[in-house]
Amino acid sequence: MNGDIEIDSQFIGTSQTTPVSVSDSPPPPPPSVENVSSTKGKRGSNFSMEEDKLLVAAWLNTSVDAINSNEQTQNTFRKKVWEYFTQYNTSGTTHTIVSLISRWGAISEKTNKFAGCMAQVNALHQSGITEEDKITNAKALYLEKYKKPFLLDNCWLMLKDQPKFADPNNARWRSSVPPTSELISIGEGDCGFGLGDTSNFERPIGRKAEKVIRKNKATGKDVGEYLAKKLKLIEDVTRLEEEKMCFEREKLAIENESKEEKLKIEKERIIIEKKKFEMTERLEKERIMMIDTSGFTGA
Repeated sequence: MNGDIEIDSQFIGTSQTTPVSVSDSPPPPPPSVENVSSTKGKRGSNFSMEEDKLLVAAWLNTSVDAINSNEQTQNTFRKKVWEYFTQYNTSGTTHTIVSLISRWGAISEKTNKFAGCMAQVNALHQSGITEEDKITNAKALYLEKYKKPFLLDNCWLMLKDQPKFADPNNARWRSSVPPTSELISIGEGDCGFGLGDTSNFERPIGRKAEKVIRKNKATGKDVGEYLAKKLKLIEDVTRLEEEKMCFEREKLAIENESKEEKLKIEKERIIIEKKKFEMTERLEKERIMMIDTSGFTGA
């Protein structure tokens, strides 16, 4: 492989390959696994962008192997994914099989949801709109629907041409993971994506969103413009919330400063009162002494 992870053209359905550069040095020997389910090591709680890309490459390349071997158990497939990922991972962080499956589930779910948003944007058949504009509109739609931004661009670029993500409504990809470790028959084009992926795929455009689109079409407005305005509105609301929090912090700081100033003034007042009392007491003592002295003089 010479340090590059390549996705077989048989798998992606084109004559080109999709290399993912991992290392310039020769690949290390495959890791030894005695008990896959209880693999231990220095676990990382988060995956970096490079680890996400490597995990996608591991899943895709292992899926190619699954086609060649025609059938394999669920555990065998997951073990191969873990071995592939561990072999080329140079981050120094160790991830267990369970961790990889969990992360792949999150990547698959979010990327599939984004694929659904892209499908909705493409279904509009807008003229004069570029692919970059479509992605921007799809991201705005994703943010509006799921209240979180889509941040897996690199994974999307690697997966967007796969059947599952190219057509999220394809019924062939709606099956979930088998509940046991039975043999999984992987036919041509299936590529093993069902393993470890229990997420439901994106549904067709909803009634509410369809009404918005029809309304925009009827009034001659561009849906992309609507989504951009919606995104700007969300950003403005977020900015106002941040400004409000900043104002509250400043107000609290002023109140604390005012309290400290009042406390300082009160301390100074107490000191002055104390000095005044001491001075009055001293004058009174001096007056008494003068009276006593004058009494002795008269005698």
